[in-house]
Amino acid sequence: MGGKISILSLFLIIIVLLSMNIISAEIMLSQPNAIYNLGDSVDIQVTIKENQQSSGFFNMNIACPNGTRNFYRNFINVKAGEEMKIETSLLLTRSLANAGNCNIEALFLNEKQESQKFLVSDEISVSLNLGNLSAEAGKEIVIKGTARKENGGLVEGFLNLGIENTAISITRTMANGSFETNFSFPENTKSGNYVLIAKVYDEVEGVEANNGETSITLSVEQTARKIDIAISNQNVKPGESVIFKPVIYDQANQLIEGEVGLKFYDDKGNLFFQKILNSGEEKEIFFETNSSPGYWKVWAAGLGLEAERDFYIEELKKASFNIGNDTLTIENIGNVPYKNTIQIAIGEIVETENVELGLGESKSFKLNAPDGNYKISVNDGIENLNLDGVALTGDIIGVSEINNGVSVFTKYPIVWLFLIVVLGMFLFVLGRRVIKKNSYSFPSSSSIIGKKKSQEIPKQEVKKEKDNFIPVSGQPVDRAEHTVVLDGRKEEGSLLTIRINGLNSIRKICGETINNIFRTITENKGAVYETSDYLIGIFASPVTRTFSNEMIAVRIGKQVEEILKEHNRKFRQKIDFGIGLNSGDLIIKKDAGLLKFTGIGNSLSLAKRTSELANNELLLSENLYKKVMNEVKAEKEIRQGLNIYHIGSISDRGKYNSFISGFLERQKSGK
Repeated sequence: MGGKISILSLFLIIIVLLSMNIISAEIMLSQPNAIYNLGDSVDIQVTIKENQQSSGFFNMNIACPNGTRNFYRNFINVKAGEEMKIETSLLLTRSLANAGNCNIEALFLNEKQESQKFLVSDEISVSLNLGNLSAEAGKEIVIKGTARKENGGLVEGFLNLGIENTAISITRTMANGSFETNFSFPENTKSGNYVLIAKVYDEVEGVEANNGETSITLSVEQTARKIDIAISNQNVKPGESVIFKPVIYDQANQLIEGEVGLKFYDDKGNLFFQKILNSGEEKEIFFETNSSPGYWKVWAAGLGLEAERDFYIEELKKASFNIGNDTLTIENIGNVPYKNTIQIAIGEIVETENVELGLGESKSFKLNAPDGNYKISVNDGIENLNLDGVALTGDIIGVSEINNGVSVFTKYPIVWLFLIVVLGMFLFVLGRRVIKKNSYSFPSSSSIIGKKKSQEIPKQEVKKEKDNFIPVSGQPVDRAEHTVVLDGRKEEGSLLTIRINGLNSIRKICGETINNIFRTITENKGAVYETSDYLIGIFASPVTRTFSNEMIAVRIGKQVEEILKEHNRKFRQKIDFGIGLNSGDLIIKKDAGLLKFTGIGNSLSLAKRTSELANNELLLSENLYKKVMNEVKAEKEIRQGLNIYHIGSISDRGKYNSFISGFLERQKSGK
C-alpha cells in the first residue's frame, strides 16, 4: 500500500513540473488601431518572457474572414527570466488581408496570444463639385472633387471619369485627396440626361487596393445649331402649289421646337408673302399663273439662326379664252409675253388670228355669222375652248378685232400728264385769288388777343425716337401684331399672357369682362395681341416710354386676376383662365397705330406655357421673377419641369414713385 502511494506521488510531481514548463512562457502583444485601409502598415510589438530557457520558432499570423496567413516566422532562444522584444510591421495587401474584421496572432512553443479585432477596409469616399448640372454640347465642363479613405487618410492615386452610354473616359492622377479636371460632350451629343461616374482608386505593389466611386446626372441642353427650309419642288410651275417646311435642328441634327419667320421674295427682290410657322410645320403656297419667272428666294429666321434658299419659277406661256355676247376675249394669264396664232372655228369655217399680248393684256374679237346657233372652238396649240349652241348674228361668218378703247391719252400718256399739270396750275391760281379776296372779311390778329388759350387749336407735339416718330398726344398704340419684323428695334419687353378657354364663346356671354381686361391693359400703355384663346399684353418702351416694364406687367397682371376672380364670384357663367408673365427680347416696330413684334427665342412660347400651367391664378416665369424679386415676394414651385412663382406680396414703392413724380410736376408748374 505504501509503495503504491509513493508511485502515485511521484507521478503527480512529474505532472506538476511539466505543467510549470508549459505555462512558463508569457507573450505580450501591442494593440492595433481600430481601422486600417489596404496599403497601411500595422506596427506590432511583441514581448516574450520565459521562466526557464526556451527555444523554438516564433510565428505571427493575421486572421481575416478570408483565412489565416503567416507573415512572420523566426527561430528564437529565450533565457530563463529574460524578456525578448520583437518589433515588426505588416503591410496590408490583398494577398494577406481582405476587407473585414481581422486580428494578429502571436505563437511561441505552446503559448498563443491574440490582438483585439481591427477593421481592414478597401473603401474610398468620393465627392464631386460641379458648378452647373446643365451642359451644352461642345462647351467645357469643370469638375472638382475630393477623395478620402475610410481611415481618414487622403488618397494618392488615380481618377477615372466616364459617361454612361458614351465613349467618354478620362483618367487622371490625383494627390492630397483632391482633383480637378475638365471635359466636354461632343458637339453632336443628343440632348437628354447622362450619368457621370467618377471612380477613384490607389495601388499597392502594382495591384489595385482601395477604391470608391460616385455618380451624378448631367443634362445636355438642346441647342439650336442649324435652320433649313424644305421645299417640295425646286422648280415651280406657275398655277401650282408648293409646300415649304422650315426646320430647326439641334446639335444632334434632331428637330427642335421654336417659331420661325418666313419671308418670300420674288425675282426682283420684292416681298411676296410672309408667315410665322413652328419648326417642322408645313405651309402650302399657291403661285398664280402670272408669277414672274426667275429665281425667287425664301428666307427663314428663328432662335437666333437664319437661312435662305432659292427656288425657280418657270416660264409659262398661257392664254385664257372666253366667249360672251358674240365676243371672244383672249387674255394673257401667263408670266411671259404671249405671241401665238389662234385658230377660231365657227361651224365649219376656220379663221386664224395672230395675237400678241403683253403681261396681263387682253384682246377682244367680234364673232359674226348669220342668225343662228353655232359650234365654236378656239385653239392655240396649248389651250382649247369648245362650245355648242352659241347664238350669233350678222351677215357673214367672220372674225374682226374690236378696238379696246385706245385713245390719244393711253397711246400718248405724256399728253395726259401735260394737261393735268396745266389744269392744276389753273386751279391753284384761281384758288389764291379767291382766298385773297375773302381775306378782307377776316379779323386781324390783334382782334383775337383777348381770346382764351383754350380756344386755340393745339398742335400735336411730336417726339422723335431714333427712326420712329412717336406722338406724345393723340391716339395711343393699343393693338399688337405678331409678325416678322426686320427693320425694328430689339427691346426687352414684358408679356402678360391671359389664357381664357373658349375665348370667342366667352366674349359673346361675358363681353363686358373681356372689354374691362382690354381697357386695363391699354389704359396702362400696353398693346394687346389676340390669338386663339389668348389675350397677350405687350409692355415695351416704345409704348410705355420706360425700360422698366416688369413691375408694370406684374401690377396689371394682378388687376386682371382680380377682374376675372370677381367675375367668377358674381356670375353663373364662370371663366376658366390662367395668367402667365414672362420677360424676354422682342423685335419691335410701331406702324400706323399698330405695335408689330417678333419674339426672340422662347419669350412668347414661355409666356404662353406659364399661362397654361396657371389654374385660375397668376404665375410668374423665372425670367421675370429675377427682375422683380426686390419688389415682389413670391413662392417657387415646379410644374411639369418648369420653375414658376406665386406672388405673395408686392412692395409699395409705386406709391412713393407716384408721390415723387407728382412733386416734380408741381415744381415744374410753379405750384
